[in-house]
Amino acid sequence: MVFTVQGNSELIGGDGNLLSVEAPDATIGFNVDDSRLSGNIINTVGSTLDVNLSNRASITGAMTEVTSVTLDSATWNMTGNSTVGALGLGNGTLSLGDGSAFHTLNVAGNFTGADGTILFNTVLAGDDAATDKLIIGGDTSGSANVRVNNVGGAGAQTSQGIQLIQVGGASNGQFNLAGRAVGGQYEYFLHKGTGADGNWYLRSVLPTMPDPCVVDPSLPECTPVDPGPGPDPDPVLRPEPGAYLANLQAAQNMFRVGYHDRHAGQNAGRAWARVDGSRNGFDAISQQLDIRGNSQALTVGADVWRHESGSSAGVMLSTGNASSTSTNQLTGYYARGKVKGEALGVYGTWRGGNGADPYAGFYVDGSLQRAQFRNRVEGIGLADERYDSRAWQGAIETGYAFRVGGASNGGIYLEPQLQVGYNRWDGNRHTEVNGTVVTTEDADGMFGRAGVRLSGVTRWGNGAADVQPYLAAHWLHTRAESKIRMDDEAVDARIPRSRGEFSAGALVKFGNGIGAWGGLSLQRASGYHQNAAQVGVSYNW
Repeated sequence: MVFTVQGNSELIGGDGNLLSVEAPDATIGFNVDDSRLSGNIINTVGSTLDVNLSNRASITGAMTEVTSVTLDSATWNMTGNSTVGALGLGNGTLSLGDGSAFHTLNVAGNFTGADGTILFNTVLAGDDAATDKLIIGGDTSGSANVRVNNVGGAGAQTSQGIQLIQVGGASNGQFNLAGRAVGGQYEYFLHKGTGADGNWYLRSVLPTMPDPCVVDPSLPECTPVDPGPGPDPDPVLRPEPGAYLANLQAAQNMFRVGYHDRHAGQNAGRAWARVDGSRNGFDAISQQLDIRGNSQALTVGADVWRHESGSSAGVMLSTGNASSTSTNQLTGYYARGKVKGEALGVYGTWRGGNGADPYAGFYVDGSLQRAQFRNRVEGIGLADERYDSRAWQGAIETGYAFRVGGASNGGIYLEPQLQVGYNRWDGNRHTEVNGTVVTTEDADGMFGRAGVRLSGVTRWGNGAADVQPYLAAHWLHTRAESKIRMDDEAVDARIPRSRGEFSAGALVKFGNGIGAWGGLSLQRASGYHQNAAQVGVSYNW
């Protein structure tokens, strides 16, 4: 007896069952072609029941004691534990569930694959994690794809791995991971067991080619050797944590400006604009992730009050963006980070200048900014992650310029400087589409800069222009961390708390009140580098 459903039909089991076989010793064929079915198929008396789905057909339900199931360009969405005698998966999809519960499909006989896909729902964590399972009592042949949906797994290092597929007979079939399996900061890969173990596992390490001398020590090129257990391989990390770190690091530094960053030289203009551009690189987490990024920012400001001594107070507005690429050196997978931000701030400067020399003397400068950022992380094969962050930033600095030489139409000045500031971030918490919770870790904190600036002043054309070249060297230090937490595990950018900065540039100020400046700076520390350029204009009236 053969039942056929075709012609774009739709069939729903009224009591939850599509077909229930209760006649003993019957032979029944159930063919579905280009139709949508919903309900269970049950064979309770040991009859022969063959189910064939083809041509975009789909069935949603469980199957019990079905003799054979064949999917050819068709879909089976399991809603409960199922048992079949044999399974053929040809260019179709077998979904073991929707993630609300974990199901097991028992195939008593053989499995044959022809490039179909099996979807597992798994809590990506350690070896004992909950998961859908495929248990095959017989042999496997052909090939099939495995796609993994993480159900709230926080990720973990594995040993044996999370068993997805158990094979009782000859394990000759090939199962390939389709897409990516990620949980927390970890990347998972599909591994076949070694030796007599023909099962398939998810492990948080890269698959490795077996040593031919371990597989067959009798090969002519092999010397008898006890391979031993060998060292445990390092877990493989996904590149997305590096993109989150790069976004945080870019936001922490995007709008950090001081007195000379706003004005370049002493006694500059009352209105000013500045453009910064930088490129940096650092590594993270045992140097497995390599991170490269660049950042640009535009800041405009104006004094709303100014004294003839050079003391002033003003407002400033900034906008900027940054992009980065985080690459895992082991897998080649990469993720991109992007940040766009704006900041509004106020500043004030008190100058205790020397009346006979306006370029010498003492200053105290302070600023306060409120910034907001829109962040994005784009991973290969994963949904884009978008989140917002906000921060307060305040800083105070001081310096004293000593005249150390120079002719009557100019001078040379040595200026020790010190800056201290503080960043405070609003609670940053983001939940990824896969359920991983990402938070900043100790991002609040003090930062500081201490160093010396050597500058000169030369007047050209009987006072038509002042040229002020400078060299500066600073020691930078921060107490804030460039660190995030993915679920329960911290991910560190490994940016040194202290690093050196060297900068050089020049300001040209014309008699009509217009000024222009430019500069270059380098930051260096173990595992970190940054190159930056700055240009600006000002106007004084």
